Amino acid sequence: MEQELAIRFEAHYLQWSGTAVGKTSLVRRFTTGRFQQEYKSTIGVDFTVQTLQLDGKIVKLQIWDTTGQERFRSLTTGYYRNAHAALVVYDVTNTESLNNCVRWMNDVSMYSGQDIPKLLLGNKCDKLSGRTVSSSDGEHFARKHNMMSFSETSAKDGRNVDDAFYKLAQELSRTYFDSMDYRSDSIRLDSIPDNTASWWGCCGY
Repeated sequence: MEQELAIRFEAHYLQWSGTAVGKTSLVRRFTTGRFQQEYKSTIGVDFTVQTLQLDGKIVKLQIWDTTGQERFRSLTTGYYRNAHAALVVYDVTNTESLNNCVRWMNDVSMYSGQDIPKLLLGNKCDKLSGRTVSSSDGEHFARKHNMMSFSETSAKDGRNVDDAFYKLAQELSRTYFDSMDYRSDSIRLDSIPDNTASWWGCCGY
């Protein structure tokens, strides 16, 4: 009986948005399964790694959590250059946080040098009062800006958090292995020659 070959690749995830929208809590919920009530704003850039297994492939996600503070903007834009995918997060109780996502997406388009798949997440959907951004508003924003998909999440109760990360990982895995002739059992996405970068276009751009 043939054994399924485990192919390993590394994906550089970028996660960014404004301040106090809960993006760091989303990462912690995904990587640890826990929610930390105490809030501490990200200073500069945080980094974590999570390994998944998808359809016989071992996927190592490098997750870069960038601060939304303006004073660190010149620092964080440097991390956009190596990103393969992005989670764009806003707070469903803060309309301005959704509007600010346009600026972050413009930055990544400018500094990454290529179109990358972007998933829009409306966080804090567990809050029963204070919502100012409807689900339809989020869906409209994602369609308008040609984003891969949209979902509402809650870092507090875990709603749709794992699904969001897995959705991007599955898209990257499917696109990469369907598009490339691989021969090694360990492949890094950042080893792809520049002239093959156009395959990212199938992620919705």
